[in-house]
This record gives sequence, C-alpha cells and structure tokens, in this order.
Amino acid sequence: MTKSWMRIDVSCGAETADILAAEFAELFGVSVEYTPEGIRIYMDSVRFADESELLRKTVESIGSFAAEAEIGLSVAEIADEDWSQTWKAHFKPLRVGRRFLVCPTWEDAPADPGRLVIRIDPGRAFGTGHHETTRLCLEWLESCRPGPEFKPAESTLLDVGTGSGILAIGGALLGFGKVVGIDDDPEAIEVALENMILNRLPGKIQIQRATPEQVSGRFDIIVANIQSMPLIRMSQTLASKLSEGGRIGLSGILAEQAEQVREEYEKRDLRLTGSKSDGEWVLLVFER
Repeated sequence: MTKSWMRIDVSCGAETADILAAEFAELFGVSVEYTPEGIRIYMDSVRFADESELLRKTVESIGSFAAEAEIGLSVAEIADEDWSQTWKAHFKPLRVGRRFLVCPTWEDAPADPGRLVIRIDPGRAFGTGHHETTRLCLEWLESCRPGPEFKPAESTLLDVGTGSGILAIGGALLGFGKVVGIDDDPEAIEVALENMILNRLPGKIQIQRATPEQVSGRFDIIVANIQSMPLIRMSQTLASKLSEGGRIGLSGILAEQAEQVREEYEKRDLRLTGSKSDGEWVLLVFER
C-alpha cells in the first residue's frame, strides 16, 4: 500500500516563519522548508491525524503575539513518491563561510578541494546549514578553530542542542581534539549519531542525550544554537562550563531579544566580544 503524506503550508512573515520553524522542529521533529510565502513541513497522513490539533494550536499561539494581521494554514495530501522528491529538491549543496560545504546525502558534493564537506541527512532534527542561525555558528567556529592559541589535540568544543549534529561535525572537521554534542531529544540524538557515521567521525565526537548540567568538565569553546529564552535560562550553567579564556557563541536569537540575552550573560562575568547578524537573527560571542 502506498503511503500518503500531508503537506502543511503556513503563510506568514519572515520573523514569524523563523519562530514557527524552530517550534515545529522541536515539537514534531520534522525538517522545515522555507517558501516565498512562509514555511512548509511534511507529515505522513497517520501521524498528521494524531498531531493536527497540536499543530493548529501552535500556529494560533504564535499568531496571537505576532505583529501580523493573519497567518494562513493550508493542508494538502500528496503521494509518497511526490513527497520524497519534492522535499529533497530544496536541499542542495551549500557553501558556508570560507571553509565548509554542507551537502545532503542524496547529492554529489561538487569538487572544491578547499572545502570541508559536511554530509547531512537532517531526518527528524533541525540543522541543514540553510538556516541563518546555523550558518552564523559554522562561520564563527571557523574563526575560533584550533590554532596558536589552542593546542589542536587538547582543544575542546561543546555543542549544546546539537540537533542534526551539524555543528559538532563541523568542529571535528576543523580539528578540535574533543567534541561533545548534547541534546535532550532522543530523536535528535539518533539523527546526530547517524550523521556522525555518514561523515566517518565515530570516535571523534561524543553524542550524548543530556542537559548542560549533566555534562562534566569545562570547554574551550561552547556553541549553542537554540532560542533566546532557553539560552537565558541556562546562562549560569553554560558559563560554569566555560574554561578560563574560553569563548561561547550563542545563536537562535532574534535581533530584538539580543540585548536581553547579552545582559543575562554579562551577569555571569562573561564579556561580550563580538556579534554578527543575518536577517532577523543574531550571534553573540562572549569570553571568560
């Protein structure tokens, strides 16, 4: 029997699309496609029957405080073979920063000897490199890769909320000696482990189902691409995991929330040393 899929389209502005994309990825463990009208996700029809009410309530909840007159929601049923080709057609090899090439598993990586290739099958986790926050984090990791200030074999990286594992994989390819990726979502852990194997990095990355409080030791570099409110809540814990002289890069922060995040981390005796924006999103960098 051919499996059927539901295509769910939400028409909204760019800022609302980013918020909903993060919510959908977290609540439903789906990959989110950006469209000219807003965002799109796919669910198999059986799961959609179970999740449709939560999906609608999520859209209504975000829409209640969004600065938009109306957010549209439409659903269409499509055949399995159409879904598989349509979904994958929107994920193409992408050059990020000066050193990375993010390539989905179903595409051939274009020849580019100067690039570090990250093979990604996003599966049910967030993180393909196409979102602004992921690109900001990868570009920042390039700037703080092991070099004269760190001994490559001893430098350490913690990726908080690893999702698909893309940032942890990028860190390992850059040469960090110890890379730990954590997430409290079991499906994200499964996807990250699969991607680690795809990139032939078993043994070079530790993927753990854990919260920051459950991670032992301190790290030279911490990267957390989550959202502003969770970042604020875990500010004390993340600061305690940072080595003396270490740096922490925070993203998933909307521009209007950046000041609130900055104030919270400066309370933890961290100094803001840089920031970068891409569209509505901001990366903040702190140092101990």
